[in-house]
Amino acid sequence: MSLDGPDGWAQPLEGDRLVLEPLRVAHADEMAAVLDDPALHTFIGGEPATHEQLRSRYANQVVGHSADGSQRWLNWVARDRASGAAVGYVQATVTGPADRLGADVAWVVAVPHQRRGYAREAAKLMTDWLRDQGVDVVTAHVHPDHCASISVADWLGLRPTDTIVDGEVRWQTPT
Repeated sequence: MSLDGPDGWAQPLEGDRLVLEPLRVAHADEMAAVLDDPALHTFIGGEPATHEQLRSRYANQVVGHSADGSQRWLNWVARDRASGAAVGYVQATVTGPADRLGADVAWVVAVPHQRRGYAREAAKLMTDWLRDQGVDVVTAHVHPDHCASISVADWLGLRPTDTIVDGEVRWQTPT
């Protein structure tokens, strides 16, 4: 796998109920409405972003890599296949040499779409694809009280470690 690519390397991914669409700046207006619920930020922190804040964030993310090239940023909007509605997003930061790639992943599903298995399906689509691209180690950082995300991390085969970062437990592929 090469971390060099014209479109930030992310590709559209399709599951049974979801389509993961590579992030574009144009998603900002739609996603601002999808993510505009303070309850969504209980465990992920912060507060809902404005359209302008998301446009700025997405403009940085779609570049696809850090300034020094040590990180590859992959971001997808998760859409319900039947309705086409955005239900959340998944993202991965890929690092390491080509022979030992690691990805730190995250998933967020909007409050009205939670408890339907979307986080599991979206995270699995992403992590399976990452593994197919040569990623060996997958990590996620999950708040210790966020039962839904703990369930997703466990379902993905990640295991909790003793490492705590900003109050979140680091989960990772067993070594």
